[in-house]
Amino acid sequence: MAEAERAVTLHRLPLTADFVEVCARRIVADCRARLPDLSYLVVVLPSPALAPALRRGLAAAAGCALLLPRIATLAQLAAVADAGGQTDSQRQLALYRQLRERDWFADSALWEICAELIALFDELSERAVGLPADEGEFLDRLERAYDTRGSQLLRFEAEVVHRLWRAEAAGPPGRPAAQAMALAHLAAAAAGPLYMLCEGEARPVEQAFCQAWSARQTATVFQPQRGTSAEAPMQALNFAWPPVAAAAPALAARAAAARRALPQSPLAGRLRLIGAASLEAEAAAIVLEVKRWLGQGRQSIALVAADRVAARRARALLERDGVLVQDETGWKLSTTRAAALVDAWLEVIAADAYHRDLLDLVKSPFVFGDLAEASRQAGLLQLEEGLVRHNLAYGLGRFEAVLARQAGCGEAVELLKRMAAAHRPMPRTSATAADWLAGLERALESLGAVDRLAQDAAGVTLLALLRARREELAAVPARLTFGEWREWLNRELENAAFVDRSIDSPVVMTHLAAMRLRRFDAAVLVGADRDNLAPACARSVFGNQAVRAELGLPLPAEAAARLRDDLAGLIVCCGEVTATWQTLRGDEANLPCPELGLLSVLHASAWGDDLVAPHAVPPLAAAANGTPMPRPAAPQRVPLRLSASAYASLMACPYQFFVRRMLGLAQAEEVREALEKRDYGEFVHRILQRFHAAHPQISGRADEVLTAELEAISREVFAPEIEANFLEHAWLARWLDCVPGYIAWQKAREAAGWRHAGGELTREIALPLAGGGSLALHGRLDRIDRRADGAEAVLDYKTQDAQGLKRRLADAGEDVQLACYALLQGERVTEAAYLALDGEKPAELALPDVQGMAREQGERLAAAVAALRAGASLPAHGTQAVCEWCEARGLCRKDYHLAT
Repeated sequence: MAEAERAVTLHRLPLTADFVEVCARRIVADCRARLPDLSYLVVVLPSPALAPALRRGLAAAAGCALLLPRIATLAQLAAVADAGGQTDSQRQLALYRQLRERDWFADSALWEICAELIALFDELSERAVGLPADEGEFLDRLERAYDTRGSQLLRFEAEVVHRLWRAEAAGPPGRPAAQAMALAHLAAAAAGPLYMLCEGEARPVEQAFCQAWSARQTATVFQPQRGTSAEAPMQALNFAWPPVAAAAPALAARAAAARRALPQSPLAGRLRLIGAASLEAEAAAIVLEVKRWLGQGRQSIALVAADRVAARRARALLERDGVLVQDETGWKLSTTRAAALVDAWLEVIAADAYHRDLLDLVKSPFVFGDLAEASRQAGLLQLEEGLVRHNLAYGLGRFEAVLARQAGCGEAVELLKRMAAAHRPMPRTSATAADWLAGLERALESLGAVDRLAQDAAGVTLLALLRARREELAAVPARLTFGEWREWLNRELENAAFVDRSIDSPVVMTHLAAMRLRRFDAAVLVGADRDNLAPACARSVFGNQAVRAELGLPLPAEAAARLRDDLAGLIVCCGEVTATWQTLRGDEANLPCPELGLLSVLHASAWGDDLVAPHAVPPLAAAANGTPMPRPAAPQRVPLRLSASAYASLMACPYQFFVRRMLGLAQAEEVREALEKRDYGEFVHRILQRFHAAHPQISGRADEVLTAELEAISREVFAPEIEANFLEHAWLARWLDCVPGYIAWQKAREAAGWRHAGGELTREIALPLAGGGSLALHGRLDRIDRRADGAEAVLDYKTQDAQGLKRRLADAGEDVQLACYALLQGERVTEAAYLALDGEKPAELALPDVQGMAREQGERLAAAVAALRAGASLPAHGTQAVCEWCEARGLCRKDYHLAT
């Protein structure tokens, strides 16, 4: 029906799949006398995505070629008739400065508060809520809403909002106000009829624009109404979600009425609900639905992403199978590699070139693009190796100074000089946001990143954002510290979107609001659970419903009604819809959203079918029980020179030996930021070696003197680490607790006839192999003691508890280290023991039958190597203790081995 309201013609039309085409036919009918020229018209759409459908509808209705009207959204019209005003970034900085000066809130919360206040002011502007005359009037309105008087908190809230609102209103207009001014200016020059398609009830800005336009030309508004639709699917949905909820009968009564009005369900075969057990299962279900529709010849398919994680996983699976997805929603710019470059650079500045951040920066594909790739890679490799070799954790200048003295690090030094040069243009103290951005742009140029960013789609978006913000903030005087500016920039990158427009596909990823009035052959609603598919309620300073009602702001009930309208429009405008969700979140049940749950219950009551798919789709095909245990054989790669530790690796897990010793794969060394247990052990070895080199025999000397000397050596060895990190005192204190006990133990050992005969000794022997040839076994012995009768003892220092060592020795066949050391030292060895240095008293744990065990391990090693040379396999059968810290675990995939 049509009705006149303040000279604006309003048509309330049923919400149907062809709503846009119906509007096009009405526009052509109104203007048939002037066909084929419609260029004098202005048609306003709620979304640019509806423009193609409108153009097709106008051409079809006219039946001839047309001069099309001007088709645009309100935002596009306002941008053309720009009336100035502040950008959101300018408003944020102005608000931030005022909040910081007034010291009302903690500094860490100011940017978030700015965002919430701007959202509130925009809501107030869009709803045409006038600024109260003073704080008292505003406080009265708040007190009426909260039904309380004399509250200091309310008084403070009123003061904050009113003062900042007034300051905002006194300056240049914000985005909504500027848009309204631009539209009013445009309406004042109206030269032809206006037609507006709305998504629902007209917003205040739409109403004001149409009324202003109607003062000069005719204005016609088309509004969709699902309550007046005569189509069976919409009628069924209206029984589940009554357009006027307050007057709706009970659910059972609505189900009975639906059954009488519609004997057969119009939603059967049109709507499916699929509950999946996991993220992977949900993604697999989505993929199978899309492939089924493509196989049926569907030309337009929508992935409506309520759950972005599940939607992106489904997209990855589709693209793996060669089905591209056109993503309308895009990515947060902060998640792109281009933004990661900026973050890495700012981390280098903030943390004094912390080595991990520095390497992240150098590894970016964008930096040093003006260098030859071979030179860039060589510099990266030299930098990585140099930082590890010299254990450099912080300090760009320190890195350059140290590596400049190191031969073969020329390319790395050049990279460091480039980074130092890039740092110089950055402000050193507080500066304006524009100055910070200009410094960042110059730094990117110095890093050789601009050209490569300009060749990357996300990089182009990043550069454009930095340039636009620098230009629009050039006149903003507010000064920010590095931390404040960086937090602001992070929020800008988080709020900006990168959309890859290079993909054209029948499968489109979008969001629910963008589906309004659009037609698709099929759609998947991804993540249709109560958390992901909830009414859109923007966080605001005023969350209390009574306050929002008093101020005329949108209420949650409006958002709930909007969600139901959107869901109804989605189901009606798409030929087939599948809604998916994960039935478990952790260990808890995860229900579908209340709207779909309500629809399912009503449908089951009315037509005996709850619309839920009978079986959840299983995950994509994979090896159900795991993968076979790897058993490689490589006789041609068997090494003929092994250390005692390599032999221990072979016995612990043959596959580990294969990876480490035969393939030469090993975990890369890293910069040590703090002492680790192995470092502590190396320091203890070094300390005792120096002590015994100076004092081969200590009997007859005072314990106090010996303790003082050993402690002095200990402090000297630990000093560089403590200087770099004060917390390393803990390791020194741990060792100093052992010193008196060690002195007492050494004296007792000398009393038993043993004398220190050497330490850190390298030994090597040849073991004959069956079939010819020999194997070289080598190792470094911590300590050799000797008695007057020529007997020798091999001691191995261990900075671990005695009980663990005792358990190792209990299984003599598995622990090979002491036996190998005895074999290396020779037949004079009568004793081999671990010396546990982890407590007040050292503990000796001796290997029984030293020479027998040495011979046995030598024969065993030779036989094992001979077998490997003959083609024996190397299975990955390490125990849990061996596998727990093994770097080859990701290669053998122990966690996925087939059950045996």
